Amino acid sequence: MKFGPFLAPAACAVLGACSQFPGGSPAERAPKPMVVPLASQAAAPNVQADSADRLWVTTFKSPSRTPEGGVITSFAFSEKQGDALVSPLAVQGDVLAVTGQFFGKGASAWGGLGVNIGAPRSMPVKAGDYRFLTIRLSSATSTRLRVRLVGPDEATQRLGCYPMVWQAVKPEAAEYRIALERFAPEGYCGPKGVALKPTLESLTGIEVAEAAAPMRDRTVSFGVGAIGLAR
Repeated sequence: MKFGPFLAPAACAVLGACSQFPGGSPAERAPKPMVVPLASQAAAPNVQADSADRLWVTTFKSPSRTPEGGVITSFAFSEKQGDALVSPLAVQGDVLAVTGQFFGKGASAWGGLGVNIGAPRSMPVKAGDYRFLTIRLSSATSTRLRVRLVGPDEATQRLGCYPMVWQAVKPEAAEYRIALERFAPEGYCGPKGVALKPTLESLTGIEVAEAAAPMRDRTVSFGVGAIGLAR
């Protein structure tokens, strides 16, 4: 097909097939197509999407951070200050060892100590499609440990009002498969308690603690191993 010298530029712009025009007119280039950013080029979301079964932590090599990039923090709490003391965390084999001491001197009605294992890469996980928490636990000093799912609100964390469950444990390390539907805020939280569903939308940590009511003089020693979320 041939075009006149005045129609050639328009034809090339439409067909995008020529770089120069014949005849004595100056050369002209076809217009460049507009580049439209793809959705995949947008900034990464600040919540990790749920996927297949997810390993929260595979093993423990450091008492301060998981190999997956989660921050590990210990804590102690009691009605009267000083009635619970947590010792520095340690790694024994591939297990995080949590130890400490309860005291009865202040006559606290309640107290405890524990550890929070943060989300991989320190980024909240969207976990609404998971059905189970798998976790390896052991305890030399108690027959049950409190396992809590933790969200991003610091005030709710301090109140202890994210959903939790009491899990029976043995001195020997074993993996427990806990149905997520068992988790609920403790009764004392009342309307300040956060239910399971919104917590799973932005899960920031898994907390394990040994608690007592009332407090008595005794040692505390338990272990935490691999943690995962399963469908």
